[in-house]
Amino acid sequence: MSRISPSSRISEAIEELLRGGLEGSGDIKSAFLRLGYQRLVQEALEQEVKDFLGRDRYERDDRDEHRGYRNGYKERSIRTAEGAIPVYLPQVRQTPEPFHSQLWAFLRGNSDVLEYLVAEMYARGLSTRDIEDIFTDSSGHCLISRTSVSRLTEVLWEEYEAFARRDLSGFDVAYLFLDAVYEPMRRQGRAREGILCAWAILTTGEKVML
Repeated sequence: MSRISPSSRISEAIEELLRGGLEGSGDIKSAFLRLGYQRLVQEALEQEVKDFLGRDRYERDDRDEHRGYRNGYKERSIRTAEGAIPVYLPQVRQTPEPFHSQLWAFLRGNSDVLEYLVAEMYARGLSTRDIEDIFTDSSGHCLISRTSVSRLTEVLWEEYEAFARRDLSGFDVAYLFLDAVYEPMRRQGRAREGILCAWAILTTGEKVML
């Protein structure tokens, strides 16, 4: 298996979609939302394993007593409004006690509450409080550590800034489409905000998300 983490591969796929567009009659907005949802979930799962092992990918632990090793991924899926989305569950071995992802169990029962975060992630970025709120269970316990919440926020914020500042001058646009949808932008409350989605068909025929 590739040494590149699933979250990094998904991030690359998002960049490729934004850079190269989508060929054929596929729905560019749906493809973008699917990848965004997948990116958010995958990064959180990888942060959970980092919490459990106490170290990052390929970081060595030379102590006599250790918490185990990463051992690849198992493919699973989560059903969302955009259809079933593949997720890669990190596996660990040689641990003093079996690793069971609490986050995965939580996500399967709460996939709907994550969907609006994907729109917010690219509309204005996610804060530490957003991340903490969405990964907090019914007992008030956050399923990933404060350190991982901060790291996840930092990673996603960097991607948001890159998305917001990217240069669009290289796209030779033939048709421009604007579409507004109203979505709740916070987990609590009923207020909805309009999100403007701009996408285009290029002279080459590809669809791109602007």
